[in-house]
Amino acid sequence: MSTLADSLHQTLGRGIFETRPAEQERSFIQERGLWDPARFAEEQIRNLVRQVFFPGWPKPARQVVFSAVEPMEIAGICLQVGQALSAQTPGTVCVVEASLRAQGFGKVSGKKGSERVCSQNGFGSLRNSARQMDNKLWRVPIDVFLGENGNVLSTEWLCGRLKELRLEFDYTVLHAPPAGLYSEAALLGHLSDGVVLVLEANSTRRVAAQKVKQMLQATNARLLGTVLNQRTFPIPQGIYNKL
Repeated sequence: MSTLADSLHQTLGRGIFETRPAEQERSFIQERGLWDPARFAEEQIRNLVRQVFFPGWPKPARQVVFSAVEPMEIAGICLQVGQALSAQTPGTVCVVEASLRAQGFGKVSGKKGSERVCSQNGFGSLRNSARQMDNKLWRVPIDVFLGENGNVLSTEWLCGRLKELRLEFDYTVLHAPPAGLYSEAALLGHLSDGVVLVLEANSTRRVAAQKVKQMLQATNARLLGTVLNQRTFPIPQGIYNKL
């Protein structure tokens, strides 16, 4: 594992999942016809889903918040997690845009026309207003999540909204604002089953990650894992020599 990953592991005390391999590592394996970047990314996300949602201890994780330590776009990661989760469970999954400051899922939601408004009778307002991506996966845009609440995420209202999501979906992936800047991420983490932090390789500092960890602990939010995004540093030369 890299020096940065080792440092973050010591700081955060949880497994680190990488969303992108090193460029030098990619070129080395591509030259030998062994590299499949799509498969690598999918496997990393599948591992994250298995370790975060399915261990079942100390209690099952059904509602998980994804939040960056510092400002970065993580909508794509949230959707990838939702897709991997729906492929690994018979239950229903929703990906919720719970950040008032996010750019949204519009640019990363898949092929044009692949979604439809779900209007099945017997479900609550969230399921009926959500965008269905496949048989078991929905996404909930910020305007649907907020409903008539406006732009205020109060504790009482959030408790009720998360309860609605639990009733209508088996699993929920919540896209929260950066935890290092906004208190909503910690509040969502406290009310849900835990938080997965997204860190930017070569950008997120250890002190910033430590500060966010302490803030989450202060609000009794479980830290379930971390994602290391945009890694570009090479693997050690000793490993190259063995390939």
